[in-house]
Amino acid sequence: MSNSTHTTALVGIEEGRVAIFGTSKSAPSKRTFAEWKAQGYYPYHKIGKRIFLDVEQVRRALDRRFTINL
Repeated sequence: MSNSTHTTALVGIEEGRVAIFGTSKSAPSKRTFAEWKAQGYYPYHKIGKRIFLDVEQVRRALDRRFTINL
């Protein structure tokens, strides 16, 4: 067994969107990304009035939801 610790940094919703999709024109808009959050497409943390994302958790959740297996 390994004693390695995995630390994740929480980022704001806009920084998370850019970290996952980049700044290309094909990235989802801020509004679309916020709608996905409201519909429960990915996990988030609410601390006070602020929303934070774990980029890796969001990426895995979106991969599960939007990947089409042929």
